[in-house]
Amino acid sequence: MPIAGVVILTREEMTSQVLNQLQNVENVTTYGVHKNNNIVAVFEGQTPKELERINDKLINEVPGILGIYPAYVNYEDVEEQND
Repeated sequence: MPIAGVVILTREEMTSQVLNQLQNVENVTTYGVHKNNNIVAVFEGQTPKELERINDKLINEVPGILGIYPAYVNYEDVEEQND
């Protein structure tokens, strides 16, 4: 199963709201806030494309997110699929 550790940069005044919304998103696990506006999270998916879809959905649908930056991505056990 592919996973990605990410830092989600938010507008500082909206960090709490973004964190609350992320806690209700399937395949996203949050691990708290670092330096006021950086949310540490892990995305999980069945394919690397699914990780991209999670990223794109959050950027487009959650107000207050300025960017999502991967710290690591692991999908060594996944065969390349066209989806």
